[in-house]
Amino acid sequence: MSSLPHLTIVVVTLTRGRPQMLRALIESWGAMDVPPACDLSCLVVENALRPLSLPVVQAARPLPNGLRVDHLLEPEPGIPFARNRAAREGIARGADLLAFVDDDEVVAQDWLVRFVEGYRASGAMLLGAPLRIAPLMGPVGWSQRLMYRNVAERYRRKETRAAQRAGLRGTPGVTIVTNNWLAETRLFRDHGIWFDETMRHTGGTDAKFHAEVRRRGLPTAWVADAVVHEIVPADRLSFRYQFRRGRDQSNTAFHRKLADRPLAWLGLLGSLPLRLALVLALAVALPFTQGRTLLSLARGLGWIAGRIGAVLGTRSRLYQNVTGV
Repeated sequence: MSSLPHLTIVVVTLTRGRPQMLRALIESWGAMDVPPACDLSCLVVENALRPLSLPVVQAARPLPNGLRVDHLLEPEPGIPFARNRAAREGIARGADLLAFVDDDEVVAQDWLVRFVEGYRASGAMLLGAPLRIAPLMGPVGWSQRLMYRNVAERYRRKETRAAQRAGLRGTPGVTIVTNNWLAETRLFRDHGIWFDETMRHTGGTDAKFHAEVRRRGLPTAWVADAVVHEIVPADRLSFRYQFRRGRDQSNTAFHRKLADRPLAWLGLLGSLPLRLALVLALAVALPFTQGRTLLSLARGLGWIAGRIGAVLGTRSRLYQNVTGV
């Protein structure tokens, strides 16, 4: 008989109407291994006025590995509302742990086994793990294929950097976000840490959640072998999309900084010229790098636009529109 402490886990994804991607995620849930000494269920929280994704969930029942997958509607628009609804549902189910993945991802077969092993070995209350890119979906043009290679390389660099900086004893220099995320429900129930619902469409509430966990001195960890893969549709492989994503992330991050230090905008007087010079160098380098600096150029321009927009008072609308299918 196992001597491991028994755990109840709810695996969650949020969706806003991407049935093809959601179907792929649920299929990967049905193929994943169940960690020992765990009661496990899966939950789709749809952030919409009508349950458009319910037929996808119903068609998947029962999952091949015997897991239950449920559907829950959160009509209040905004990602933090859906995340908090998932947390309340997990608490109501008596869950010890919540695991979040995005609806445009698929999990590795041993994903949750590795995550729970890391949790049990670390004693952490909030854990993150790597995101890799899935193979391309369908035919794409040469510019999209080039951007795909750029994104894949960026993910590889981030994963390598995280593995070097973070581990089961802490996460210095690494931000834990909900694309691959495991947390004790005690963070919500006992410590009162929730996703900030004033940031309805901006994005960045998971980074703010992580920052609050760290600020309170609660333990965090990084599990390097609990892997998920992101499905990147063709419409996200454009220069325009990557610029806008970089802009909105930069905008949200700088608004958080300004809230803590209102005079932080003065630092831009020195950093903006350096950033502009870097962007110019990246543009000049494009033909010499065979396009390998394309994503850095898009995100570099986005960083500048996001910072300037934050100083002028504009806010990101990153999660107001849905991309992918």
